[in-house]
Parts: sequence; structure tokens; C-alpha cells
Amino acid sequence: MNPSAVEKKFIETVRARNLLPAGTTVVAAVSGGGDSVALFRLLAGFAGHMGWKLKVLHVDHGTRPESSEDAEFVGALADSEGLEFVLKRLEPPARGSLEDYFSRKRQEIYRSVARDGDLVATGHTADDRAETLLMRLLEGAGLRGLGGMDYFGRECVRRPLLDFTGKQLRSYLLALDQPWVEDSSNLSGDYLRNRIRQKVMPVLEEISPGCAASLARASANLKSWRDFLDTVVEESLDGLLIGEDRFDRNDYSVMPAALRITALWTIAGKPRGGRTELEKTDRWILSGKNGFHELPGGARLVLDGSMVRIEVPAGRERNLD
Repeated sequence: MNPSAVEKKFIETVRARNLLPAGTTVVAAVSGGGDSVALFRLLAGFAGHMGWKLKVLHVDHGTRPESSEDAEFVGALADSEGLEFVLKRLEPPARGSLEDYFSRKRQEIYRSVARDGDLVATGHTADDRAETLLMRLLEGAGLRGLGGMDYFGRECVRRPLLDFTGKQLRSYLLALDQPWVEDSSNLSGDYLRNRIRQKVMPVLEEISPGCAASLARASANLKSWRDFLDTVVEESLDGLLIGEDRFDRNDYSVMPAALRITALWTIAGKPRGGRTELEKTDRWILSGKNGFHELPGGARLVLDGSMVRIEVPAGRERNLD
């Protein structure tokens, strides 16, 4: 794609989906890699036309010796357009999953820098969407996991580059003579996403050229069905719940299995994982036994006869939306 075609497709996506409304303060999350630098250039190019107030955010994860150089590169990029530059630094955790930890911390940072209706634009692409779909398949995820990334991320996050592959964006930058930096951690085999990117996607691309875009479309289709299921679950819970903290086991048992599991997931507070535990809970409810059962996230179901009571831990609000 030539630069004008990339720019036309970008602004069409933004407008059609109302991702970054005119006049919005947009915080561009820029790592310095090709995808995020392309995002920066596209946002800067349309800022005047759309009335966006742009800021640039860089998160230094502190996992590489050269990370400070990346921060300097992004800072200079922001300065070249006279934009405010926000630098946040993280410390790697002593143990546990780096990916989960950094994902959670980045979301906290996004929330802190985006206030009063500000939005955070990230550089996720069709490649990321395709890789996420494959990762969720390997985890045995259900419809929710397979729906993967969407243009609208959690809370203030927006992903306006999901219609592009990384190759298209790097060609765009080369045409602009715009450099970017390569993150050496992307070459590490320690992360599942990297292994899929390095070993699986090239094979799939050889078998079926353009597979990243095709997988991304599949993920988008699954996301549409996921949204439909959310609506069905919401309506079903409205009919199932007695008050806010009880439901009848007999009414629950006649619901389709997929609907029951998703209803339990919603009651549990929509935890990131724990499907196996939800399935165990479902079987337990159907068994007719009495007692109690813990859900992922800490909620407890107490069964006595046909009535199931929902107990939520102190300090956690009910969230059935």
C-alpha cells in the first residue's frame, strides 16, 4: 500500500467506527517499534484535520539494557511535532507472568494519563489480532477468548490499526523515510506470542498467503457472535435472578450449556480465566447437591434445595454489565 492509501484507510476506519472523535485528546502509546511509530505518524498527520490534541506516552518496561534509548527515541519523536511527552517506568515483577503483569500495569497507566474523556491509541495490528486468536485456540478458549482484540479496548483504549498488517505499516514508514527501533525482546522465545510469530505464522503464511488478515477477520466475526451472546446472557440473567443475589437451580438447569457457563462467568465478575472451574461449578449445580462452591474471582455460590444464593466478597461490587 502506498502512503496515501494507508492514510485513507486509517482515517476511514477511525471515522466509520468513531474511534477517536473530533476534538478528543488522544494519548498515543508509542513503544518506538514500527507499528506504534506508524500510529504516531498517522495521528500527527490528521491531528489538525480532526482537531485532536495529541500527547505521546512511552512505557519503559525495564527489561532490556537499551530500553532507555527507546525512551529517548520516542521523546525525540514527540519533540519533533512539539507534543507533550509522558514517560512511565515499570519494574519487572520478582515472579509470575511478565505478560500478565505488564498488561495490567499498562492498563493502570492508561487510566491514569487519560482523564476527562481522553483516549489512548495503541498500535495493535491485524498480526496481533491473528496471533491472539492462535494463542487462545491453544489455551482451549471459548467464544469470548477467541473474539480477541477489538477496535475498542478496555475503558479508554482504542486500536485504530487493526485493519493493517505490520508489513504494510513498515512499508508506509519506509516511504516516509521514518526510522523506528526494533525491540530485541521480540526475538526471545520465552513468550508464547513470540514463538507463534516466529515459528507458526511464517508456516501459515507459506501455506496460505495473507493468513494474518484472514485470521484477523475470523477473530472479528467471532467477536460479533460474542457480542450477541453478551446480549442473550444479559437478558437471561434478568429473567433468572431473583433480586440481585439468588436464582432457582431448576430455572438454571434448562438453559443451554454455553449460556449457563457464560452466566456463571458474569456472576463471577468476568474473570480473565477459570473456565475449568466454571464448568465444575456448572456440573455441581446440575447434580442437585447442597453446600457451597467458590467461583473464580472469589464469589461463592451457596445451594440449599432449589435455591442458589450468590455471595460476593467484601469490597467487590456486583458487576453484571
